[in-house]
Amino acid sequence: MTRLNKIQNGKPTLTEAEIKRQTGDYLECGMNQGKWYFDRLNSGEFIEVRGGSRRRVKGCREGTSDFFVLTKTQSQSWIPRIIFIEVKSERGRMHPEQWAFAKLVAEQLAEYYVVRSIEELKDILRL
Repeated sequence: MTRLNKIQNGKPTLTEAEIKRQTGDYLECGMNQGKWYFDRLNSGEFIEVRGGSRRRVKGCREGTSDFFVLTKTQSQSWIPRIIFIEVKSERGRMHPEQWAFAKLVAEQLAEYYVVRSIEELKDILRL
């Protein structure tokens, strides 16, 4: 069941977690069809438990986007598109570390987008 934040302009708004889940599902579906490659990027440190052992796993740097997509351009299939996607709710704001990461991505000539709905994601991937 979808948890809704509130009603805005007569339409329910989804939480960031719900949009992130939809984004992951949509990207997984497209990858299974051979349209692109994607990965979910997680920052921070995690504890991995396997059997009776535990170990600390370091994720991506703080501020890293939520998703990474690698696909072909529409006009010239030999030129790759490198896309980083940050998911935010309708009112979500970026942290300074996320702004710094977005700037770094732009300096490397890759694409960076903040996505607030699955429709925005679809538009970006159609470019």
